[in-house]
Amino acid sequence: MSCTTLLVGKSASIDGSTIIARNDDSGSGTYDPKRFIVVAPEDQPRDYSNVAGTFRIELPDDPCRYSIVPNVRNNRGILAEAGVNEHNVAMSATETISVNPRVLAADPYVKADKDAGGEQISGFGEEDVITLVLPYVTTAREGVERLGSLLEQYGTYESNGIIISDVDEIWYVETIGGHHWIARRVPDDCYAAVPNQLGIDVLDFDDALSERRNNMCSDDLREFIDEHHLNRAMTSENNSPSHFDTRGAFGTATPKDAIYNTPRAWYMQRYLNPSHDWDGPDARYRPDSQDLPWCREPERKVSVEDVAFLMGSHFEGTPYDPYGTTGTAESRHRYRPIGINRTGHMVCMQIRPYMPEANRALMWISYGCGAFTAPAPFYANVLDTPAFLRDTEPVHASTDSLYWMNRIIAVIADAHWFDTNGEIEQYIEDVLSYGLNLVEHTDKSIAEDTDALADDADDDRRAAVRLALSDANETMATWLRARTQTLLDQVLYTSSNLMHNAFRMSDHWMR
Repeated sequence: MSCTTLLVGKSASIDGSTIIARNDDSGSGTYDPKRFIVVAPEDQPRDYSNVAGTFRIELPDDPCRYSIVPNVRNNRGILAEAGVNEHNVAMSATETISVNPRVLAADPYVKADKDAGGEQISGFGEEDVITLVLPYVTTAREGVERLGSLLEQYGTYESNGIIISDVDEIWYVETIGGHHWIARRVPDDCYAAVPNQLGIDVLDFDDALSERRNNMCSDDLREFIDEHHLNRAMTSENNSPSHFDTRGAFGTATPKDAIYNTPRAWYMQRYLNPSHDWDGPDARYRPDSQDLPWCREPERKVSVEDVAFLMGSHFEGTPYDPYGTTGTAESRHRYRPIGINRTGHMVCMQIRPYMPEANRALMWISYGCGAFTAPAPFYANVLDTPAFLRDTEPVHASTDSLYWMNRIIAVIADAHWFDTNGEIEQYIEDVLSYGLNLVEHTDKSIAEDTDALADDADDDRRAAVRLALSDANETMATWLRARTQTLLDQVLYTSSNLMHNAFRMSDHWMR
């Protein structure tokens, strides 16, 4: 299981943006090259078929333009993974989760092999979600409703968490068995930290089955729970329609979860709420705690820089850091880190309320292991993307693309962490500071350019803005390529001097 998610409500972020971020991690022993592309309306499929099964659907004829960061190889379908459409709706799909056997017995996954002869239609999954939803919605709420309708009609072959956001709201959707689902809106003043485990802890059925202000679910979920005896609550407080224990009813809490999942949520909450006791013998929450809250209010406003650190983190400052010097050899490899070797990309999607719709959405993109890289900002509402992030070689390593350069740097630097970490830290600082500066400069120049256009020149205005955004993306990519090349040169030189067969004549005479 893979991926880690961090969601930040608009009142919890430093500038009032909604922020959704996810590490797209591949399965054990696999590595999926990534690219950054734009899907034009004419390129959106109408008669859609997936690769994993026999799912087929006729899609609407009015898709909008959207930008995504999918896999390069198409052996497992489109796998759009992260995207923003021209209406500034963002999606990240998916956070792989799990539900318990009782749920799967009551509502099995919808599976069909390719050998079914095309007669049986399977459900859909991660490879399909963004393609089926993002091009057809104008708000996050519409996205949840469309996704829920598709789940109820066609079903899914796996358990997933899906994030959908716009400038006002962030919604987190979790699939429950083959056809059921739940969704909660992240409170504006909160963040949510989600590993590969069913995360939503409570659901307000009074709201979900009526006004749907902050909760949604499949229409028959209450009856489904009662019919199949899924309610585990012992007290009336946790059995009320406004406080239903969804994690207990649908989720898992296994010893493996305590190693692989809960430590990641624990570390993110530890970082964003540092005044709590997280490490003492009487700490309320420990790395293996199975009852961490799904969301909570941070102690200070959260920035993109905070998100970048957390999504590439490896339990720094604890005995569990694989690169650390405290603890023991066992403790330093006890838990699965957030920034892991199998990360394909991290995309942090920031929807900014103080900017015009044309340049409101930013996609902060990094490729490869987050411990050795940093996300750079790219505008989403463009017609094309820079070749350095777009034209990733699918199989062979190459310094012509950001993905492979970052992979190479990580492998070299990992073996010499303390000797190369200074260069890595400087690179991260440089990428974030340059990106923030470029965005600020671009936003101001766009405002000046658009103000100079005639009020009735809407098409010209849009074309001018998109051109300026594309130019800014190219500027970012050009600078990023040069800076990443410098980092590669640095870690290669340092690590070359530290090879085990290194020898100098002066070494001999000094013995």
